[in-house]
Amino acid sequence: MSIPRRLTVRTHLLLGNLALTVTALGVTWAVIALIGPSLFRNHIERGAPLPPEVLDRAETAFHIANLIEVVVAAGVAFLLTLGLSVLVTRPVRRTATAMASTLARLTASDYTARLPVESTVTELAALAVTVNSMAETIQRTEATRRRLLTDLAHEMRTPLATIDGFLEAIQDGIETADPATLAILRQQAQKLTRLADDLKAISAAEEHRLDLTLRPVPVDRLIRDAADALSRAYQAKGVALRVQPAAPTVVHVDAQRINQVLTNLLTNALRHTPAGGQVTLTAGESPGGVQITVRDTGEGIAAEHLPFLFERFYRAHRRTGPGGGSGLGLTISRAIVTAHAGTVTVASAGPGQGTTAQVTLPASPPGSAG
Repeated sequence: MSIPRRLTVRTHLLLGNLALTVTALGVTWAVIALIGPSLFRNHIERGAPLPPEVLDRAETAFHIANLIEVVVAAGVAFLLTLGLSVLVTRPVRRTATAMASTLARLTASDYTARLPVESTVTELAALAVTVNSMAETIQRTEATRRRLLTDLAHEMRTPLATIDGFLEAIQDGIETADPATLAILRQQAQKLTRLADDLKAISAAEEHRLDLTLRPVPVDRLIRDAADALSRAYQAKGVALRVQPAAPTVVHVDAQRINQVLTNLLTNALRHTPAGGQVTLTAGESPGGVQITVRDTGEGIAAEHLPFLFERFYRAHRRTGPGGGSGLGLTISRAIVTAHAGTVTVASAGPGQGTTAQVTLPASPPGSAG
């Protein structure tokens, strides 16, 4: 897009300074012209009387001298204005030029472009910091987008390859469409459906479009419902699930969404706790709210993985197959809890030391329980 030719910052400042200078000189000349002659005549008349022709020549010389002074002052003022305009606008012009170049690179998808923060003008330095912060945000967003597309393609490839392989085998007569084969195909199709649903839920939560039906719910009911839903899975694997009764506290939440969060956390704990291990689900009051804790005695997580656990498709344990998750559970959980104005954290002392996940929800408004 072409930009109409306009005046530069330096020209604007120069014209403004010149206008002020001309105005000041005009006022000065007007004062001299109005007051100067009378002051000069009064001063002369205090001395010895002068012949009229001498007095006239003196007044003429006085006017000429004043005119010369104003002209010389105007020339000096113009040169000073020009020099000061160049000096003052230099950092502004340098920053503006660098900013235009940086923004042009960002527009051209070069998200590594940064603006040097070297201006001595506070506002320009703050503007440079803001532009760099914007560039860093864009760079992170673009990196996340690319990683998301790569991970999404990877997540879809396995079920699609399985479905395609079985369909090809059925066409070639190697496999038959018996109940077992159809069950496998259905399982892979459901995996794709869950993946799409999870991505939709994350997008809705992050864009504040997640529909929440907030009602007063006892915390004890929340944790017991989540534990009851997974009790058989825990028994089948031989992992003990201990639920400690919660205080009679009520929170104002969407029970179904919070149940989804707790189910995700309990499923993760079960997946990474070997037979004979134990998972403890507790709830208690915290400053300004309620804290629900899921603590396991399982594999634990290395410190380098902890900062990335809530990113889409990130897995601290690279496990695939039926026992592995999609890598979206914690991302969805954080989005849901954030929509409730709460927080969710995961901590571990290291491999073999177990993992602790904590969900903090704000306390219910007074009188919300009913």
